[in-house]
Amino acid sequence: MKKNRARVLALGSLILCIIISLSLTALMSGPLSLTAGRQEDPEEPIKWVDFNVPYHVLKRAMDTDIETYDEKIHVSWIDILAYLGARYGGDFSSYRDSHMDSFVEKVKKGVSAATAAKGLEHFSYYSRAYGAVLGGLLGEYQIRLPDEESGKNVWKKAYGLKAFSPLADGFYYSDFDDFGESRSYGYTRKHLGHDMMTSVGTPVIAVESGTVEALGWNQYGGWRIGIRSYDKERYYYYAHLRKDSPFAENLRVGSSVTAGDVIGYTGQTGYSIKENVNNIDTPHLHLGLQLIFDEKAKDSPDQIWVDMYQITRLLSSHRSTVVKDEDTGQYQRKYMFSEENHYLKEMLASAETTDAREVELPIIMYHSIMESKGVKNRYIVSPDTFEKDLRYIKKKGYTPVFMKDVISFVEGGGSLPKKPIVITFDDGYYNNYYYAYPLLRKYNMKAVISIVGKMTDDFTAAPDFNLSYSYVTWDHVLDMHLSGYWEIQNHSYNCHSYDLRNGVAQVYNETDSHYRDFLMGDVCGLQDKIAYVTGVAPNTFTYPFGSFNENTDTVLKEIGFKATLSCTEGISTIRKGDPQCLYRLDRYLRPPGVSSEEFFSFLS
Repeated sequence: MKKNRARVLALGSLILCIIISLSLTALMSGPLSLTAGRQEDPEEPIKWVDFNVPYHVLKRAMDTDIETYDEKIHVSWIDILAYLGARYGGDFSSYRDSHMDSFVEKVKKGVSAATAAKGLEHFSYYSRAYGAVLGGLLGEYQIRLPDEESGKNVWKKAYGLKAFSPLADGFYYSDFDDFGESRSYGYTRKHLGHDMMTSVGTPVIAVESGTVEALGWNQYGGWRIGIRSYDKERYYYYAHLRKDSPFAENLRVGSSVTAGDVIGYTGQTGYSIKENVNNIDTPHLHLGLQLIFDEKAKDSPDQIWVDMYQITRLLSSHRSTVVKDEDTGQYQRKYMFSEENHYLKEMLASAETTDAREVELPIIMYHSIMESKGVKNRYIVSPDTFEKDLRYIKKKGYTPVFMKDVISFVEGGGSLPKKPIVITFDDGYYNNYYYAYPLLRKYNMKAVISIVGKMTDDFTAAPDFNLSYSYVTWDHVLDMHLSGYWEIQNHSYNCHSYDLRNGVAQVYNETDSHYRDFLMGDVCGLQDKIAYVTGVAPNTFTYPFGSFNENTDTVLKEIGFKATLSCTEGISTIRKGDPQCLYRLDRYLRPPGVSSEEFFSFLS
């Protein structure tokens, strides 16, 4: 009896040891595979990512993606890498070209990526994880380069790397894979970034387009910049910037930056509670990449940082060319660059369209977006109010459109979403660029901005970025146009004042011919300037103060405007085949002090 009991106890102990051993084996297999087993629910935020894809695998997958882009079946590099990651459990030491080729051939034959990866338990996890790491690197873009024949700068479209190396072209650097190495300043910890050794003052480049979320001093990183990608999944951290003048001019928290822009300069600052101190021995850029699947985890102990070494090797073939302003000593990019906005395109493509020939079109009129701090002005609303408006519009199923979309619908050449709405901004305040632009990107929404030409000229000649009174510069106008989120329209060159003439209205006793010459002279000058800067002439005129008379539309039609915006409150009805319905369109002024629900009550 005692022997049997002993055998049972021994067998139980053996089983327990096996269970413990298997558990330890699972734990020792690494956080990636452990996490992968929990990531089959697409709604569950990913908890951890080890990104160990070698450069040669990244490069080969990227080349395949680019080569097949114009083919009948486009093979995504993220699908390729997700398949390989799932096959190897994240350990690419067993990588073979034949494994990649086999997957690519199946997809080229029409087999879906998921089907080609059938049997690989964690394919969906790797697809999400690698998609988050690489999602902003490849895509369509336009770049303005000198034409070989004419010598003039022309826009050229391409598909490929749209992200840039973090250091400008023409500046030497050296690096090695130092991710995870020990650091001791403050406390013992792991190095969660990639260091690129270079000389002080090397221009630092935005790897990906996004919004500046952090700018200033940190005792570990010194002068540093934090930029969030527009899809919110990536946070790029640039640290140890130059003493005294670390940042590019006019860079501020909330600013939008484009991939390839100069954002700062390398240095040796950091490891000091006191600001502006050089305590780093070797000048270098610390580049970090944090993945954010759960907003609550961004500043928590559960942050996800990935190794950028192999990615920077890939990006080394795409470095931003810069030129130096000898007067200021600042660098700026040499060639203008614009990305294809896939997020906005996907949103618009998914919107349900209407077959109706007649559509009610609500148009919202904003002016200044700023923290008014007690200032009472019916033309100022706070950024928080504007964001709540965007959320409300989205919640109610409305899709913001451009005026060109409205015009195309009326002329019979295009469709509109089932519930269209136009968001407009009058005057061209700088705070529209500073506050509204990032929010439009955040919610993937379009807006129309009508600028006053003289104000834009004045603030371009003498930049002054005051959120209370400044206006956008021509650089801002071009950036907004290229983003795909803004449509630039005409609000007169210099008629935004109350004097003898109320806006562009004809004055008492003014002859029709004199009025025509006046209006032509003012409006056409701005038309030409906007067309020169953006390559697109405005199709809509926004009446200053909503003032006009019978002759105004006649002259504006002669100039080529296909629509005009008034300040009369109401919802206009637009009809296919009726171009006259596009003139003097009604708009609702968005005042402060009322909730989104109250203001938008007219929609119901």
